[in-house]
Amino acid sequence: MRTVAGLLCALAPLACWKGPAPVEVETTGSATPWTGLDLARDPGEFSFVVVGDRTGGHREGVFARTVTAIDRLRPDFVVSIGDLVEGAEDEADLPAMWDEFDALVAQLSMPFFYVPGNHDYANPVMARDWRRRFGPSYYFFRYRDVLFLVLNSELISSYWNPGHPVEGGDQPEQQMRFAERVLAENADARWTFVFLHQPFWDTPGEHRDWDRVEELLGDRPYTVFAGHFHRYTKHVRHGRDYITLATAGGVSRLRGIARGEFDHVALVTMTGDGPVVANLMLDGIQGADVRTLEERELVTRLDRVVTTEPLEVAGARFRAGEQRFALANPTERPVTVRARFDLSPDFDVSPRSATRTLPARGSDVVAVSLRAHAPVPLEELTPSLAHWTVESEIDGAPVSVENTSWLVPDRRFPVPRTTVPVTVDGDLGEWGPLRFALEEWPEADGGAAEASLRFDVRRDADFVYLAFAVRDPSPSSSAERRVDAQDGLTVELDARPDPARSANAPVLEAIEDGTVASLLITDLAPVEGVPVMRRVLPPPPEGLRRAVQTDAGGYRAELAVPTRFLDERAGGAWQGFRLNVELRDFAGGEPGYSLRWRPSRFAPPSEAIEGAGTFVRE
Repeated sequence: MRTVAGLLCALAPLACWKGPAPVEVETTGSATPWTGLDLARDPGEFSFVVVGDRTGGHREGVFARTVTAIDRLRPDFVVSIGDLVEGAEDEADLPAMWDEFDALVAQLSMPFFYVPGNHDYANPVMARDWRRRFGPSYYFFRYRDVLFLVLNSELISSYWNPGHPVEGGDQPEQQMRFAERVLAENADARWTFVFLHQPFWDTPGEHRDWDRVEELLGDRPYTVFAGHFHRYTKHVRHGRDYITLATAGGVSRLRGIARGEFDHVALVTMTGDGPVVANLMLDGIQGADVRTLEERELVTRLDRVVTTEPLEVAGARFRAGEQRFALANPTERPVTVRARFDLSPDFDVSPRSATRTLPARGSDVVAVSLRAHAPVPLEELTPSLAHWTVESEIDGAPVSVENTSWLVPDRRFPVPRTTVPVTVDGDLGEWGPLRFALEEWPEADGGAAEASLRFDVRRDADFVYLAFAVRDPSPSSSAERRVDAQDGLTVELDARPDPARSANAPVLEAIEDGTVASLLITDLAPVEGVPVMRRVLPPPPEGLRRAVQTDAGGYRAELAVPTRFLDERAGGAWQGFRLNVELRDFAGGEPGYSLRWRPSRFAPPSEAIEGAGTFVRE
């Protein structure tokens, strides 16, 4: 008979046993039913959890499940990397946000360390509120001879105002003097962890304070954790791991490991040889190399292989045309491209599929013929979708991405002068039939929204008017929810001259180059919900008018944009603008569909189409 007694102590392990091994056994022979007695966990080891972005358009309930999962892991403590609440301009809106978050982390059985993100420390109001609630926005602690340094990235370079710190709270100079002192006084730490929200090593522009922090870290062993991008990437920089986490409920398309989009927590075990990172997700446990910089860069390049060329039609009705897709391999390895083309209710598509293999730096074209069942007005035409799989490999391991494209004949739509005065009141009686339709719009997942939309655009000397009629049999609106998390419309208008107006770019690049700040982006909803904090946008133009009316079958809305705003953006008398309309359908309060009249200009090249949705003065 054999008996085994084992004992591990988390806080004082060396006092828990005598002898060289923590496991005491009794044996009766040379054969034993175990592989060894040297435990994997050294007495000096401990574990903690790092949790990623919760907000930036948070998904309800995800962070609550994350808290439950963390508590089951029983780490020594938890560290965030910021974006804990959505943020607000009005101080009166903040208590409810923080009370909700504090109630969630109060369920943890271990300490939780707050780190400010751009949504938590976005403006002077929030900076002062942080100081009142939590004290300093940067701090350190030391545990088992390991240094934990927390920095406020918004003092290095505010996300909402790049190159400048958020004012009203802590001072950048104080944070830097603090970092210098703490790193100098803790030079004997066996390891150093740094936590901040924005990953400045992966962000365009100069960040002198962060460069100085790296100089201060020097050749000591350290690891850096950040978030902000909502996509996981591990960099190796200066021979050290720099890990950007994905999400714990923040907005994400959740397209999987290849894109770094998943909900997870990082369980960090501090060993005698350094930290070991395990990424715990709904679909399993992954190590720190779950997505490397090399993999991210390859996926980014694969996303750019397919570009949709505009299909402009002469005349008001579509009969036939050719949609072309340019393929360009930007890598030094072969790439295989596979496509499947859906039919539209309004036109046939030929061929229905295509496959191309591109050599390194090779290119090709896929041309698809479209033929209408009967001549159809372009204002009412329903597009179809192309589904792309782009494949390559790293060290023999396959890497693939999936994207969609629109097959959408388009033209420059006229903005006629209104023949009757328009009163912006939500009553569309003066409009007559609305030309444009957002009905039976294709969705990549094959589903169909219940809501549909018709709209129109007209002008007079002082305004450009937009009218919207939404049919929605399952309304879902609440004054308690964010305006972009319920039924409603978002209107995006760009009145700059070409080529800027027609150009597309990823949203971060568009923020950096000023494109986003130049747009008019406004929401129209049946219920005035909690405003979206969009600090990268200028305030609505003076004189902008809007109105919404609801009825049993949906809602109607009107928007009047002052022509002086269009002229200002155009640098003279406006001649055209680019328009997109997003229709949100939250059936029964659950996230449903977000339908766009034209593909987003911020989408990948496979989807975004130059100049799509352009209107011109008639």
